[in-house]
Amino acid sequence: MLEEYPKKITLPDGATLTLRPMSRDDQYSLYSFFISLPEEDRRFLRNDVTDRKLIEKWARNLNFNRVLPILAEYDGKIVANATLHFQTFGWGRHVAEIRVTITPEFQGRKLGSVLLQELANLAAQHQVKKLLARIVTNREVVIRAFKKADFNQVTVLKNYVKDVYSQNYADIAMLVKELAA
Repeated sequence: MLEEYPKKITLPDGATLTLRPMSRDDQYSLYSFFISLPEEDRRFLRNDVTDRKLIEKWARNLNFNRVLPILAEYDGKIVANATLHFQTFGWGRHVAEIRVTITPEFQGRKLGSVLLQELANLAAQHQVKKLLARIVTNREVVIRAFKKADFNQVTVLKNYVKDVYSQNYADIAMLVKELAA
């Protein structure tokens, strides 16, 4: 399934990037990627990505059957992290959660669309039938990008997440994409 990696992609503006699965050797470059993100982009992430020990743990405990991280590199530097989080047991085994984080310099350049399609293809190979995305509702541009990639907003959970910096609550949109049989 991962034999096709690393693979080159070209964005509409001509930038050529490499997509590949994360490896144990990526812990420092992934940490550098996350701490370079503006606070606004880290505000509602599910984990404290500024914690170096957490990133080391992710690298040390890679298990592609549970979490499949795909990195996008430009000029040898990580510019995006896209992950599929599989449910390995129980009633939700047919569902995977998708998360995508992109550096500001590559936002709005169609890299997100490419990564969403890439992860949808990988999810289908894992027998996943539904992709789930949780996005804070004030990230309207991100929600529009997911909807363009055939995700449907199924609900909004009011005051569901808490901003790690201001401690204010925010609404979160739940979006789902049905994958072809």
